Amino acid sequence: MPDPAAEIESLRREIREHDRRYYVDAAPTISDREYDAKLAELRSWEEKHPDLVTPDSPTQRVGGEPIEGFRTVDHARRMYSIDNSYDEEDLTKWAQRCFEAVDPDLATIDARLARLETKEAEFKGKRDADSKKGREALASERAAVLQERIQYLDSAAKAGYPLPGGYAAEPKIDGVAASLRYENGRLALGLTRGDGQRGDDITHNLRTLRSVPLRLAGEAREVFEVRGEVFMPRAEFDRVNREQEAAGDDPFVNPRNATAGTLKQLDPQRVAGRGLRLTVYGMGEIVGGEAIHSQIELLDEARDAGFATNPLAQDCETIKEVLDYINRFEQEKESLGYGVDGVVVKVNRFDLQERLGFTSRSPRWCIAYKYATEQAATELLDIEWQIGKSGKLTPRAKMAPVFVAGTTVQHATLHNVGELRRKDVRIGDTVIVEKAGEIIPQVVRVVDADRADRAAPLKLPTACPTCGAALVMELDKRFLTLLERTEDPFEAAKQLAEKEGSAFDPNLTKEQLYELQESGRYCPNPSCPAQLKERLIHFAARGQLDIDGLGEKVVEQLLEAGLVTSYGDLYRLHTKRDALLALERMGKKKADNLLAGIEASKDRGLARVLASLGIRHVGSTASRVLATHYGSLDALREAGVADLESFQVNREESGIGPEIARSLHEYLHSETGKAVFDDLAQEGLILQEDSQSVAEAAGALAGKTLVVTGTLERRSRGEAQELIRQHGGKAASSVSKTTDYLVAGEKAGSKLAKAEKLGVPVLSEEAFEQMLGINGSDG
Repeated sequence: MPDPAAEIESLRREIREHDRRYYVDAAPTISDREYDAKLAELRSWEEKHPDLVTPDSPTQRVGGEPIEGFRTVDHARRMYSIDNSYDEEDLTKWAQRCFEAVDPDLATIDARLARLETKEAEFKGKRDADSKKGREALASERAAVLQERIQYLDSAAKAGYPLPGGYAAEPKIDGVAASLRYENGRLALGLTRGDGQRGDDITHNLRTLRSVPLRLAGEAREVFEVRGEVFMPRAEFDRVNREQEAAGDDPFVNPRNATAGTLKQLDPQRVAGRGLRLTVYGMGEIVGGEAIHSQIELLDEARDAGFATNPLAQDCETIKEVLDYINRFEQEKESLGYGVDGVVVKVNRFDLQERLGFTSRSPRWCIAYKYATEQAATELLDIEWQIGKSGKLTPRAKMAPVFVAGTTVQHATLHNVGELRRKDVRIGDTVIVEKAGEIIPQVVRVVDADRADRAAPLKLPTACPTCGAALVMELDKRFLTLLERTEDPFEAAKQLAEKEGSAFDPNLTKEQLYELQESGRYCPNPSCPAQLKERLIHFAARGQLDIDGLGEKVVEQLLEAGLVTSYGDLYRLHTKRDALLALERMGKKKADNLLAGIEASKDRGLARVLASLGIRHVGSTASRVLATHYGSLDALREAGVADLESFQVNREESGIGPEIARSLHEYLHSETGKAVFDDLAQEGLILQEDSQSVAEAAGALAGKTLVVTGTLERRSRGEAQELIRQHGGKAASSVSKTTDYLVAGEKAGSKLAKAEKLGVPVLSEEAFEQMLGINGSDG
């Protein structure tokens, strides 16, 4: 019989090795499916032997309840900012300063000059012939040494200011800096940069990154603290933004903002699904073990310990080699799968770094060469208002076509009313456009804001431009929090400006102040045609109901012809075939394919129907979790907000949380939500996830609500709750008047007392098993 401890440790070693091959070596040897199978096998062993679970096990990356807030912790060694350089001349001057401070031969020349100055001081005030002769000899020698120094520096400049040990250059990834502290080889603490002296504790979030080792490989130092960049690869950024939009949330502007927002999540479950990665580039406190002598040695040790480092890092003998690297890399960086905004250059040897030291805010031995963000000037022709499927109006700049970062741009986002007012963008302005994160075009600023013939500020819409409904204003949550505290909008805005380091204008009117604090304007009319168009496009999209042939153009045609006014109308199109064929470019074959695609979409299941409806905050991941857990629309409708946000999946938090739970519950019980689902059900869409849900609904506990509390003898609480669901019952988390039974184990506590007070029947574990027709060995 296999030894559980040996099996568990063997699987852990194997999984860590595969993590290393994937993230450190970029050479995976198994598929994602095979990796997941090994992780599942390890989890199974640990569930059978919970006493063998350790915090550094690969299964323990995500766990625990969401935290209430971030605590602030002192850095063991300060995390400095880095000075920036934007041209070759500036970078070369930095290299010259470093060279002059640490080059040993130049130090010898400077020592000779210092000795000559000391000797010259001895002749000061003396007017005799010998003193005069001595001064002249020293002046001649000093001039010769100065000339030698000039020639030496000239030669050094031509050679590219070579340093002992050279320079280290590596891509500057556009992410968020973090510090990770390992004690005796185990992850102990992870912090943001913060103000450099103190940072927020984000250990619970960093643990979820597979590129962050929970235990280091090799011989462990007492303390090994590394600094690195957490970033979101472009493919993950695109995926996350699709999910944001599907959930009715604003997409992130660029991968860096997405990374920063993700690391500030209180719930690690959400972080785990965002695909963040870590690349190590520096060190903090080091205690124990052999000394590390250079940046390149540090990267080697970090890689050996299990960290991902940038494979494009390079040691260079001279600043000329560094400049060659920078120019070469500029052509290559677009092909990378992550955002890069420059190259970080460091003096390689740590003893020379120590001699160079720090300014009050940055190291003298390090500089970032920043590539210029490509910008272009163009004329703003108009400001349009787009309405999304959630009803949010977004201002969009329409501009004279301009070529920026590889593509011709005619439209750029202005985000929201607050951003529009802060930038004071007006029709007819010449504006500067760039691509945020080199992806999304945005207006940066107005060039000619002082010209006399500028147009008046844009008049903001107060009614939906499509349906005429009065718009609802949404304000920045940070402003609302301060407003609740101060009860004075001007004081709240002033405090927010101070926090952001921006100016506050005390002469604003109240209307202007609120416009600046806007995060969105919404059309509240669920029947708005503009919303309907966006909702139908989303409903039919790949990954939702995937209706073949129902793209944006066809949706527009159907709406213009009045053939569709709801989701359900799509499934009644077969009764309007003649009208469908009358549409432009809608031939018989195309119409038949469209109708076949619509019919096929009826079988997609509950998860994809939920995701397709654009319920705010409910994206594809949440929809799948909810549909898998509850199995049917009826079960979802019966669930309360507390149940929706607290159920578990495989003994772990589901990741749904209060925001998603409230939004879904409100939609399910709104008149609009009821009508939508009833209509879809009437048209034959499958609103359950699989056939197992039907069988469960007819089980021994059908229609019953049970709560499990205390410690059971033969199964965990989660396993008992799963049994309840398998037999058609509802597993609730709290006792109330609607509870049918309380299943109580040892140390049942307050729930048992409440059940007795309310007269709720209490079942022992044995009685619970008898009710289900199982014995102790079946569960």
